[in-house]
Amino acid sequence: MTSLLPFAPGDKFVTASDLDESARFPTGRGRILQFAADWTPKATCATGHTGLISSLTIDRAGNLHALDPQARARNSYGPDGQPISAFAALAPMALGSMIALDDGNVLIGEHMVGDIPGFSGRGKVYRVDAAGNVLAEYDTETNGGMGGFLGVTHIALAPDGETLFHSSETGAHVYAHDLASNRRLGAVFSRADPPPLVFGIAAPGDGSLIVACGGDMRRIAPGEGELRRYAMPAGRGWAVPVLRTGGATFWALDFFGGTIALVDTASGDVIDHRDLGLGKCLTGIAEVPA
Repeated sequence: MTSLLPFAPGDKFVTASDLDESARFPTGRGRILQFAADWTPKATCATGHTGLISSLTIDRAGNLHALDPQARARNSYGPDGQPISAFAALAPMALGSMIALDDGNVLIGEHMVGDIPGFSGRGKVYRVDAAGNVLAEYDTETNGGMGGFLGVTHIALAPDGETLFHSSETGAHVYAHDLASNRRLGAVFSRADPPPLVFGIAAPGDGSLIVACGGDMRRIAPGEGELRRYAMPAGRGWAVPVLRTGGATFWALDFFGGTIALVDTASGDVIDHRDLGLGKCLTGIAEVPA
């Protein structure tokens, strides 16, 4: 495992696994690219694992965490760019999504569900402290996605801090879960138009959700329906929305095309669109607050 450069305000980190073209599923050597605020390249970091990094999160202490569910691996880096030990007590699992909480704990989603060799898991969400001790586990609803093995692939938290939204990518539904009572609340959005697939989700903070649907992004009112569609640049792999600090804009990631767009949350205007050349591995971005 190599290191990153010391973090600076506005620095961006993106997933950039070096793919094995002969592999059946997108799989390769884990890499993270570090860019300056103006997208000037700064560093390339190898995680030392073979899989596919699914997400990046910067926690409240400024540490960067990379989750690789295929490798059942976690890599963490301090603000100085050096590798650190984090969540050491947490057993290796196919974890793929994380939310950093204000109290220093995290919510972390289990990417896989079922017993398919190499893709097995329970599809749960865990509340974990900084040492990796599991404080609670939530019996979340999953549907397996198209392959039948995808569990909780994306998570977002409502403003109340107790309602968790989650999806099994390539399935049709976004679900809600009451964390306080550990109770499933059912689907709050089900895509009906073809193809009936949803991917990543984000919560802007006003009670709505942004849902990635491949060809576009949609803003929905959970349980009530669609509010608007964001017209994205040409592409069929718009799979991950990531809110920036404050929620006025969000990053949209095209998994197949390896491009990234910056979108105004209110107007839908595409402010920036750039080709990072990271097709089938651009699954996450994290940004140091400016």
